Amino acid sequence: GDHDESVNLHHDTLGRQEEEDEDLVNSDALSNVFGSLSPKRKRAKLVTRIHEEEMKSQNYQIAITIIEARQLVGENIDPVVIIEIGDEKKQTTVKEGTNAPFYNEYFVFDFVGPQVFLFDKIINISVMHNKLIGSVLIGSFKVDLGTVYAQPGHQFCDKWALLTDPADIRTGAKGYLKCDISVTGKGDAIQATQKTADTEEQIEKNLLIPKGFPSERPWARFYVRIYKAEGLPKMNSSIMANVTKAFIGDSKDLVDPYVVVMFAGQMGRTTVQKNCADPVWHEQIIFKEMFPPLCRRVKIQVWDEGSMNDVALATHFIDLKKISNEQDGDKGFLPTFGPAWINLYGSPRNHSLMDDHQELNEGFGEGVSFRGRLFIEIAVEILSGGARESKFSSIIKDIKLLSKDKDFKAPKGKDKTEKAGEDRKSAPPSDKMNSTEVEVEPFDVPSEIYEEKFEEFLLFGTFFEATMIDRKVGDKPIIFEVSVGNFGNITDGVSAEAGWKKKTRDGEADENLLHEGEDEISHDLGVRLISTTPPEKPLVTGGNRNYQYLPYNERKPCICVKSYWGDQTFRLYTSNTLEKMAEHLEESLEQVKDLIKVSEIASEEKMRISLNDFINQSRAFITIAEKKPKGLNCTALDKKRLMLFKQELEAMSSDAKGIVQQQKKKMPLDEMMRETQSFIDKIRFLVDEPQNTVPDVFIWMLSSNKRVAYARVPAKNILYSPAKEQRGKDCGKIKTHFLKLPGKRPLGWTVQAKVDIYLWLGPASYAQSIMENLPVGYETELPPNTNSGHSAVPSPACLLYKTLHLFQLRAHMYQARGLIAADSTGLSDPFAKVTFTSHCQTTKIISQTLSPTWNQMLLFNSIVLHGDREEIAQFPPEIVIELYDDDAVGKAEYIGSTVAAPVVRLADQNYEPPKLSYHPVYCGNLSGGDLLATFELLEIPESDPDRLPALDPPDIGQIYPVPANIRPVLSKYRVEVLFWGVRELKKVQLLSVDRPQVLIECAGKGVKSSVIQSYKKNPNFSGLADWFEVELPENELLHPPLSICVVDWRAFGRSTLVGTHTINCLKQFLCKTQLDPQATPNRLDIIEIDKAPSKSSQPAGLSQEEPFLADHIYAEVEQGKCTVVEPDPYLTNLPDTDPEHAASEAGKKRKQKDMKKSTRRSTKRRKRTIADESAENVIDWWSKYYASVLKMRK
Repeated sequence: GDHDESVNLHHDTLGRQEEEDEDLVNSDALSNVFGSLSPKRKRAKLVTRIHEEEMKSQNYQIAITIIEARQLVGENIDPVVIIEIGDEKKQTTVKEGTNAPFYNEYFVFDFVGPQVFLFDKIINISVMHNKLIGSVLIGSFKVDLGTVYAQPGHQFCDKWALLTDPADIRTGAKGYLKCDISVTGKGDAIQATQKTADTEEQIEKNLLIPKGFPSERPWARFYVRIYKAEGLPKMNSSIMANVTKAFIGDSKDLVDPYVVVMFAGQMGRTTVQKNCADPVWHEQIIFKEMFPPLCRRVKIQVWDEGSMNDVALATHFIDLKKISNEQDGDKGFLPTFGPAWINLYGSPRNHSLMDDHQELNEGFGEGVSFRGRLFIEIAVEILSGGARESKFSSIIKDIKLLSKDKDFKAPKGKDKTEKAGEDRKSAPPSDKMNSTEVEVEPFDVPSEIYEEKFEEFLLFGTFFEATMIDRKVGDKPIIFEVSVGNFGNITDGVSAEAGWKKKTRDGEADENLLHEGEDEISHDLGVRLISTTPPEKPLVTGGNRNYQYLPYNERKPCICVKSYWGDQTFRLYTSNTLEKMAEHLEESLEQVKDLIKVSEIASEEKMRISLNDFINQSRAFITIAEKKPKGLNCTALDKKRLMLFKQELEAMSSDAKGIVQQQKKKMPLDEMMRETQSFIDKIRFLVDEPQNTVPDVFIWMLSSNKRVAYARVPAKNILYSPAKEQRGKDCGKIKTHFLKLPGKRPLGWTVQAKVDIYLWLGPASYAQSIMENLPVGYETELPPNTNSGHSAVPSPACLLYKTLHLFQLRAHMYQARGLIAADSTGLSDPFAKVTFTSHCQTTKIISQTLSPTWNQMLLFNSIVLHGDREEIAQFPPEIVIELYDDDAVGKAEYIGSTVAAPVVRLADQNYEPPKLSYHPVYCGNLSGGDLLATFELLEIPESDPDRLPALDPPDIGQIYPVPANIRPVLSKYRVEVLFWGVRELKKVQLLSVDRPQVLIECAGKGVKSSVIQSYKKNPNFSGLADWFEVELPENELLHPPLSICVVDWRAFGRSTLVGTHTINCLKQFLCKTQLDPQATPNRLDIIEIDKAPSKSSQPAGLSQEEPFLADHIYAEVEQGKCTVVEPDPYLTNLPDTDPEHAASEAGKKRKQKDMKKSTRRSTKRRKRTIADESAENVIDWWSKYYASVLKMRK
């Protein structure tokens, strides 16, 4: 409470201060709350996943059942239903002479593609009156796949779709169509739903709309206003046009742009602006659609008109969810956007005739280059009665109609404006008001919109390391280019634009200036603009011929790019603050997950502290948001979003307070964690800022002037602010970027280079802090031709780190678990490559396993690192570990990678052996197991180079083992298994499984079950119990996984893999033994079989029961007496006496007494969880089963 009061007190004093200090003081208030969170780092946070999420093509099946229609408008009609999805079209049979036809017909559509694009596809269902010559539309209905997929069970079941006439929206409902629509992807569970056959059912209460939508949806007008664009690629994309213009010697911009907007299956386009890379349109495209719409995204494309064919220049999507709020009451707001810039990305801006990456410009895949930006606005106006106009729109109409007749020419290719798929004559103006046809018209720009202030930004970067460069790049010199927008892009030099932008800033904003003064290059800031590093020939990496590196040794090249953008950085600052809050909660959750293994009380305490932090941060954020002056550059959406942040954070704070201060009912820890996760998801949704400001920064690697690979860095991540919490998470920090190929990437290891780069982006007014977080110990080297007196901040050409230190790296590669199976046997032959700076080494190959134990130490001698040794110790370079599957024939197959930081020990520090830890492995964006390893970087003392910790002697193959003081201590365990049977085996390679066998493996040892001779006749095994001995680490956290594999034996001794299952936590099977000397060992055997089999055999068959069995069976052996403790009241007690008495009355009494005692004893040791009824019954069944097995044995 005291802390809260001090924060409030701090805020009270704020109000009395002068306004110019306000921003900084405000940020102080927040920094106080955020300050304790993160120490000042020189390197960005380690990210173990190398490849980001890729857009994968997936298979989706759309199943539609047309059941019946009712209340169709018309007399004596013959209705037929037509379903269109994209270009596919299917129809039902024709029913004659009825207004309530019954069809019950089922249709299936299959689509393959990335999820985001499939979800934009529109399902258009129309009911037609079938005539001999041409059919007449009665009514239609549309919904996009994304809306269906977002429903419970990914389906609408037994719902009535409201049919309307797109040609006349005043007429209201044209009838109702009952249908089922489901969208299922690979692996989605299909839910069976109960059909309701009710003749009197109420249609209005069962409409086909998402939950929470009103049953009566009004019509609305969606305005998309296209103001202007700038910085479009100047080169025309169609080859013929380029050739002809090149012959004529036409030096104008070769691009003829127009904008196409698509929404809800309709399309509108602006006029074409000839030869203009900075066109001005001032046209609005108006869609009419019911509100809220059943289609989620607006697609905006800039096209280039060509003589042969038109080509897309770039695509941008706006999700209506992000620019509106569907809450009830005064909290919600209609979709609103801008007027604001949207940044366009696509293929590289090459001046080549052919574009290899055209699909990037059409919105498929991640854009790899900036392609200009577009100034637009979106507004929605609800039509109260049918399509009657509001006063607002009729006033605008009057003004427009005058100008419209004079200067508005119909766009070329008028057919593109018409709604696709409907052959309609162009409607007279009065009808156009009432139909859903798209309207395009010019509009007058309100004067206040054009006064955009430009602010000067500096982008500074230093390259510390460029390694792991793919050998295919060749040995030609390599340069790196860093650009923001078109600034710094060496293909489209931007010095020209800098000239006019400066003038517009001085207030003479006149459009004629746009193309004047293009030859002026502004050098008056004195900052030399270098956007590329000097060319450097790559050298081959030691130990791996596939990789090359650039010898940056002591000279670290720098870049500096000056650019101009509107001053709306406040959006990015807000976004960064929210992201810091989400990250703080995420880190706390991770720590809690680790603490649970140690102590429940400590983890609950940690949870409380982090929720209290979150409450304080929210409070500080809201206080500042309320004090923010509403500037001129705030759009309506900015104000609404600020309100939304406030509401959401207040709601989450009060929830968090409820969790922290719970008095009566104690919330279980896992529920607290679930709540916290939901907070994180909500904040993450708010972080995404739809109104872009500064475009993303691109780092390109060029070899002989050809663009090879790139990395894309969001501007907000490296944006500087004096307030710590508003600063980008990677601003002024060295971050490792893995460059990738543009466009579609091949499978496997696709990293083209690993680059460590320090980036800083911020307003030029903060230039003095550009270099404040660089690693210390450098001297700046200025470019040759700068006069130092002229410049406020001289931008160095490179930094010189003259001090160097020698290190030895020891990579202790112990084992891995749960790797990806690359062979048809369901196993792999894994080996690892470890790369550190310009050195690489490889482990031995372990054949046919998913849990290899290498037990190998890789020794990297005399590694040279430049800079201050203390800082190297704190922030060492990162190590990349790649895992491959060795193939006898052909190239090794990539199965995953991870990134790790070494533990550093300087020469004057005492040596402590590092602890092994697990590093998560990823293959693409799939989880590919874990690597158990540790890495130590030891400084080699100059005086006595041999004074390093001793090594264990190598084996015959000169392979060093992991030293004994690091290797886990092993103990011998006996694993006992009871093979029961297999259930519900699916077909493999189109053949049903007939002779299955189960293989169980742990740490290289294992057992096999007997082969079931006929799965159909008897799915249980004949031989039941088996065991094997294995050496496992005493530290339970380091246990290897136990893998269960089912194979099917076919003719001629061939075996086929049916499936595998991995159990990562063996702790649950451990038998806690405290045997007396007199106690008989055979009791122990019984209890071991008692616990181990129940689960080991589980995943192969009854997989759905695995989770709770794993949690609840727990065995204890004490003084020769066995007690199986379970969360249910049924307890099996096996006393020392003859087992026949186990079921007797005396046994029952003793059972109750023991139950009380043993339950009390065991709760201290393990987490109690609530099991459902079925769990209890199943466990009870198991306990009865074991009692009976025991009887039979005796």
